[in-house]
Amino acid sequence: MKSQNVRLTRDLKKPEAVGTHYRILCMTGKNKGLVYYLRGKRLVLGRTEAADIQVLDAKSSREHAELTRFGDSYIVTDLGSQNGIIVNDLKVNQHKLSDSDKIIIGQTVYKFNIIVVKNELLDLDNNDDEDDEDEEDDEEEVSSPKKKKAKDEAAAKKKKLIYGLVIVGLLFVFLDDGEEVKAPKKKATVIATEDKSLATDLKKRNQNYDKETEEKIGTILHRGFRELREKNYIRAIEEFSLALILSPNHGRASAYLEKSKMLLDEEVKSQFNKAKREIDSLKFKKAVRIYCSIVRYLQERPEDERYKRAQKEIDIIVEEQGLRADEVKCF
Repeated sequence: MKSQNVRLTRDLKKPEAVGTHYRILCMTGKNKGLVYYLRGKRLVLGRTEAADIQVLDAKSSREHAELTRFGDSYIVTDLGSQNGIIVNDLKVNQHKLSDSDKIIIGQTVYKFNIIVVKNELLDLDNNDDEDDEDEEDDEEEVSSPKKKKAKDEAAAKKKKLIYGLVIVGLLFVFLDDGEEVKAPKKKATVIATEDKSLATDLKKRNQNYDKETEEKIGTILHRGFRELREKNYIRAIEEFSLALILSPNHGRASAYLEKSKMLLDEEVKSQFNKAKREIDSLKFKKAVRIYCSIVRYLQERPEDERYKRAQKEIDIIVEEQGLRADEVKCF
């Protein structure tokens, strides 16, 4: 559904219109690459088609969050969603956005930008005014021969003075004893000390940031391991994927994400084979229950082909065997 509160595009070029522009860029997920230019004072993000910015993510609520214009920026607010929102690395209920802030909903990452486009014509006009002043001076010189003559004489005197200074400088060089003039080192030492202090401070900040990030990743991995042990493969995949959003090159998160996906594939494949055996044995109700377990496994991935296949198999059995509705409830 098209919203009047945003202008939707895939063009990442800087806007041409003069003024301040507010932009949301979708960096991951099904809408990756879409650019939303914010126009309204209040915009809703969520899974529903009526949202100003539709979030195609299984972890998104129908109305997940809102963006409210406040002064020269926007404030993002959680609308009581089930899974919350993360800005940069922190889970928040409300946050005033700054340029380059990242908003994370489920596995979907958005980047907020404030783009200021200046009026370049004003600068050109100022330059033209200076040129006009120069032209007026030239006209005055042409119209006044006496002033021109006086100016030429002043220029000649200035040249003589410059030549005299150059000669004095050369004499000073040749008459010098040849001793090297050493520049004072005190100022350079102070600058070097300040640079070293600044580098040390930056290093400490980076170490603190890395430590905080690693602690968050460790907590997320711990949750992922617990879900993996309990065979909740979908939830394990979500946790390991979240860890990779915070640290894209994290080795353990990548390895366990692939392991979770592999175990999920094996489990779903095993369930399909088991359901087929029940159908061959004419045990249709048991087959329906198995297909329902597949649907529950993949309930947060309704776009998955295996989810659709399990639903289709249930519909076929219900139609051919005339089963009642209460015999095929998956939830």
